[in-house]
Amino acid sequence: MSKILYIVNRAALGGTGARAWQRFRSIWHEQVAEQDILITAGPGHAREIASSCKGYEIIAAVGGDGTASEILSGIMDRTSPRPALAVIPAGTGNDIAQNVGIFSIEDSAAALLKGHTQFFDVIRIDCHLNGQPSHRYAFLSCWVGFAVVSANLLKPWMKRLLGAKGAYYLSTFLGLVLHRPPQMTVRWENQEYRARSWVVLVANAEWMAGGSMRVAPGARMDDGQLNVTIVPPWSKVKALLKMPKLADGSHVNEPDIKYFTVKIIEVDSPHPVILEMDGDAFGTTPAAFTVCPHAIKIVSATAPNPAHSPQPD
Repeated sequence: MSKILYIVNRAALGGTGARAWQRFRSIWHEQVAEQDILITAGPGHAREIASSCKGYEIIAAVGGDGTASEILSGIMDRTSPRPALAVIPAGTGNDIAQNVGIFSIEDSAAALLKGHTQFFDVIRIDCHLNGQPSHRYAFLSCWVGFAVVSANLLKPWMKRLLGAKGAYYLSTFLGLVLHRPPQMTVRWENQEYRARSWVVLVANAEWMAGGSMRVAPGARMDDGQLNVTIVPPWSKVKALLKMPKLADGSHVNEPDIKYFTVKIIEVDSPHPVILEMDGDAFGTTPAAFTVCPHAIKIVSATAPNPAHSPQPD
């Protein structure tokens, strides 16, 4: 059995992280040693732990997408060979877990017991933090534009009252009402797009928001490509009417939306625009997004496909 370090975010979803951890321990087949459990102390702590811990083949994230994404970044900060990432879901949407076939704590325990792992692409984001160059990695997506406003408006009471899907829709509606699209310049290959834009979305996964929004139709997490959406400077009325199309993926059929795949893309703006990475605000423009093919090994619910594993040099 692989040696596992458990990084627990007790505060996930208002304290559900602690309850999820106790549930996992109650069904796990062996006793977990106390030295193999670390509790996060605040934002950034999970990344610090994952980047520096020694002697573990697997690092398990007990929390939501923010915790899992931080740990992914910490693992990616290391040199090879890197430990695998496991996700014990304790958030609202749990999109990272769902995208690797983990829909419950029982699923995560079964996947860890079977030892199935798969290699997936990740997004490297080179941006600015407090005026200094910084970087982070994302598994699902990075949004530049109104999504950050929407995320800031997403409150725990919305999730409790409306559920994940309803809360996402309400916060998106409020974000559209309050947000003013910034001027942005997007560069990829030999092309450039310069205009006020509602959002630039760089995606690695097809589904997000608890599986309720098909934001990047056809996206695969192992194809070595980023799926990019650029939403133009629509009026607020048009944005309110068109944005719901994100739920079923039909937004990409709008004639003035740009949707394409690329390996590297850059976004700049006259004034810094905040980025949202896997549900967390982190850094600002100017930013560059680069796909890292088959860079992270994740404990998944299905057996790996040999065709999707890194080949020896």
